[in-house]
Amino acid sequence: MAAANIASTGIVLEVLTRDNYLDWSVLVKNYLIGKGLWDNVVEGNVNPIQSDGKSKNDHALHSEQSDGKSKNDHALHSKQSDWKSKNGQALHAIQLSCGHYTLRQIRNCVTAQEAWNHLKAVFSEDLRADKSYNDIEQGGLQSDIDMFHVAVKKGMWNDAILFIRNDGDIISQKSSSNGWTSVHVAVDAGQDKIMKELVKMGGLLTEKDWEGYTPFALAAKSTDDTEMVKWMLDKGGNDLLTMKIKADDGKGDIPVLLAAAKGHKEMTRFLFSKTRWFTLTDNNYYYGAKLLSHCIHAEIFGKC
Repeated sequence: MAAANIASTGIVLEVLTRDNYLDWSVLVKNYLIGKGLWDNVVEGNVNPIQSDGKSKNDHALHSEQSDGKSKNDHALHSKQSDWKSKNGQALHAIQLSCGHYTLRQIRNCVTAQEAWNHLKAVFSEDLRADKSYNDIEQGGLQSDIDMFHVAVKKGMWNDAILFIRNDGDIISQKSSSNGWTSVHVAVDAGQDKIMKELVKMGGLLTEKDWEGYTPFALAAKSTDDTEMVKWMLDKGGNDLLTMKIKADDGKGDIPVLLAAAKGHKEMTRFLFSKTRWFTLTDNNYYYGAKLLSHCIHAEIFGKC
């Protein structure tokens, strides 16, 4: 019996793996070019099918027919039918050249271009050169969530959105290594725009990682960018200000303490102005005293 990774399609020598993307992509691209399925199908000015199964030309044609102004309906139908056929053939060839594991990632793709770009994002050398991808590789076969997080970290939104289309729940799924969701990853990488898009699509600002950090707490610790936390606070509510990280004594730090401990002056002042006073005076002024100590050490003075 042939090995599981040997392709029997005649298009490639072996199905796509994490180690052979360069050779695989050359063979598939040459095959598609030879069949007339590359230009304006996988690459170039493609004509993607919309969610209702009709193309832009279909809708334009319908409108023209309704107005009684259509003169080229037969030509338009013929052109669209030709593109749909080529797109189907190209998508089928790409899918056949993938193994079962990789096929799961692109089985919901509607166009050949979408499938091709997704595989390029996941398997290309540019992605594999990223340090976080190398960390994943050391742990064995990378998971979809790990590759999704790498795309988020690198600001590759067009690639990240493909993972979301295949599995909307992936936004809030956690990395096995640190418990980060994609929102944590975006915050840590300073990808503000992507972080906002993820939250709008259902990402939670209250989700904690294995150490108890919410994305909001992570932002307070890692940056002095108050604009980011202002937006997060507006979307997530004031409870974010008092969510503690984990601690053996149950007195984990709150965001304002995390900011002060890192010497983030503007962040500390902003979070102090928003944190409820009784939070700082509770437990015999535990948090208030700790905040004062951090501010003296970091020389964070002035009126909040």
